[in-house]
Amino acid sequence: MSNGQTNSTELDPIRKDILHGARELFIHFGFKKTTMEDIAKKIGKSKSSLYYYFKTKEDIFEAMALEDMEQQHQNAVSSMNQYETVQDRFRSFVVSLLRHLIENNQQYSVFKAEVMENPFLIVNITEKRNAYMESFLKDLVLYGIRRGEIRELTHEEIDIWAKAINVSLKGIGSRLFLGNDQELFKDHLGFIADSLFTGITIR
Repeated sequence: MSNGQTNSTELDPIRKDILHGARELFIHFGFKKTTMEDIAKKIGKSKSSLYYYFKTKEDIFEAMALEDMEQQHQNAVSSMNQYETVQDRFRSFVVSLLRHLIENNQQYSVFKAEVMENPFLIVNITEKRNAYMESFLKDLVLYGIRRGEIRELTHEEIDIWAKAINVSLKGIGSRLFLGNDQELFKDHLGFIADSLFTGITIR
């Protein structure tokens, strides 16, 4: 982890330069081949400047990935908030997340082998994503219950549903990120979202 300077340094121009420079190097040369010295040279700073913000390049990778994830979720929520019904909101949120993965698949292709080879690289990122997603999904269910669009559920049922949907979305996301059949999915993202929300049986 970085040295705890999160909210206070999010707008710090040097921190932004580090993440931007590291992103370009990681994308072009891969995570393993990029060194702290490479990143320092890229942004015209000394290595000591990098170590003030991040102890290792793993910390930089994590901060970069979390920044991407936050922006991705902000975009998805912004898209979702254009709708009123809980199903429309869920569909918009899911479609936005999955479309982002498809559209950026080529950009992040250099990470695929490294993530598969070293899954511990994204352990902290995954834990934070899980916490965010499950909290978001539970809030969405409560929104639907308040509107009378979802039946009354126990807290345990809401928790289980959020965990199950999160696992499903992670599985779909992994397939889109690591697979080679994004074209098969990209025109059916709304169908995927609706199937997760309501199923495909006749009611």
